[in-house]
Amino acid sequence: MRPLRILHIEDSEEDLILFGRACEAAGLPAVFQSVEDGQEAVSYLKGDGEFRDRKQHPFPDLIILDLNLPGMGGLDFLHWLKGESGLSLPVLVFTVSGSPEDKSKALSAGAEGYFIKPKDFETFVRLAESFRKFGADGHDKNNDVT
Repeated sequence: MRPLRILHIEDSEEDLILFGRACEAAGLPAVFQSVEDGQEAVSYLKGDGEFRDRKQHPFPDLIILDLNLPGMGGLDFLHWLKGESGLSLPVLVFTVSGSPEDKSKALSAGAEGYFIKPKDFETFVRLAESFRKFGADGHDKNNDVT
């Protein structure tokens, strides 16, 4: 089984590092690509500019999305992905927001899961272990956006 390809849309370097370490601790083979906001994620998925080379920037199996981002925020990105892109990719929201309204908006916009960023590493590892179901078996379509 090839590693799970994850596009992590996150503007916090600390959260990116923590997430990667949790996947390692969970024994989840994963290849991470990260972008800092929704607009950069759109460019990544379209293969525009610096993201044109799919060997260097492989198409993801799973997207991990923060809601609070500079520029194009997480909800706007979800609306683009589910409404305009023509792509079918699982998106898991990881955010500090415990707001029921934010959760409802994210799930209504097409997120498959909504998680409040864990405060302890063990919880992060358990979440990472659950990502196996998003493995390479069902999401190896070489999706392209036109």
